[in-house]
Amino acid sequence: MAVFSRRGRSRSHPRARAQRLEVLIGILGFFTLMALVQAVTYELRGQSAGLAALILLGLLVALWFTIRARHRTGV
Repeated sequence: MAVFSRRGRSRSHPRARAQRLEVLIGILGFFTLMALVQAVTYELRGQSAGLAALILLGLLVALWFTIRARHRTGV
């Protein structure tokens, strides 16, 4: 398996890399949506939403970088 290769990072087919990034975008998108719902719920209930907002920000940044990486594959 290339994952356990001792020679370092192996080059994979661009389409395979794009598919892995698409899966990651889907996972990050789901958790970003859940964090948004949580932050809005906390805000509407009058609870402290600071931590929820920070988690949402972190997920949004990760999602943005992943989408940029997906666009750079060119596939």
